[in-house]
Amino acid sequence: MRYLADVPEIHSELFLGVTGCIYPFGDLLKHRVRVTRLGSILKPGMARYVLNEFMGNIWSAKGRFDIYHPTLYRRMPLVRAKRLVVTHHDCVQERFPELFPNVKAIIREKRRLFAHADAIICVSESSRKDLLEFYAVDAAKTRVIHHGLSPLPRCARSEAELRTLAARQYLLFVGSRAPYKGFKGLLTAFSATGLHRSMDLLVLGGGALTPSEVALADHLKISDSIVSLPSATDALLGEAYAAAMLFVYPSLYEGFGFPPLEAMAAGCPVLVSNTSSLPEICRTAPFYFAPQDQSSFQAALLHAIGDEKARHEAAERGKVVAAEYEWKTCGANSRTLP
Repeated sequence: MRYLADVPEIHSELFLGVTGCIYPFGDLLKHRVRVTRLGSILKPGMARYVLNEFMGNIWSAKGRFDIYHPTLYRRMPLVRAKRLVVTHHDCVQERFPELFPNVKAIIREKRRLFAHADAIICVSESSRKDLLEFYAVDAAKTRVIHHGLSPLPRCARSEAELRTLAARQYLLFVGSRAPYKGFKGLLTAFSATGLHRSMDLLVLGGGALTPSEVALADHLKISDSIVSLPSATDALLGEAYAAAMLFVYPSLYEGFGFPPLEAMAAGCPVLVSNTSSLPEICRTAPFYFAPQDQSSFQAALLHAIGDEKARHEAAERGKVVAAEYEWKTCGANSRTLP
């Protein structure tokens, strides 16, 4: 992703592997900002992360920067900058502390960053409300700026790969299966509605199914209808969205939520939770349900699958909504940070 236009690009937190950056915070300053960007020399992974940390800290000690933007609650200690801009994504650590062994350290670092920040970008109004609930932050220095959306690639090779994975029509689940993502609730609904008899559930990404997930699928007698791929290329993901009968996102909590937008951009109807940021981001496009209410989940799932006309209308609404999330708009909105 890249948005420059007439707005200056500035030093990015990630030195290795960055192909572009969105940084139109020129209005924070009255002069041009320094541009720094290095190309990728290592594949993503721990080696690149370690080298990035080492080189980044050494390189950043060379001078004083105009703006420093640590994008994920981690600040390199040697960076000196005139302004500090922080992006706040969500409060998943605060709402689900049992999932994080180092939750106290994460929250401590967040608190320190927020206290020193000159401006805080919140990726949704929902995430902004969470920020103000959990931290003593001056609301005047916060600003809601939605992400943009980059279209996923598609290709004939990935389409052929998809056909080998899913022989029947399928529901699609994508990404992490942390407890708050609601995957086990989806397994229960998939079984209770009887959809497993005529459809598959395609699970892409998030690693291999855990022993408890496998045990639950066996208990529900739906194992033969689940197709799981621990990781997937962007091209395969794009094909999977485009061919799914329905994308299901039963997450209990999201600060923004990219997967439903990706599905909508691919013309796939979506069924999502009516919680946290999802109604704000997805607007009127999806079918909605209460994720902690299995009767609501099952009724919405049956309605979405059983009404072809409603699915077509949801898919058309989704394409319109997804098209509004542009990185150019994200960048332009950033110019008015407090």
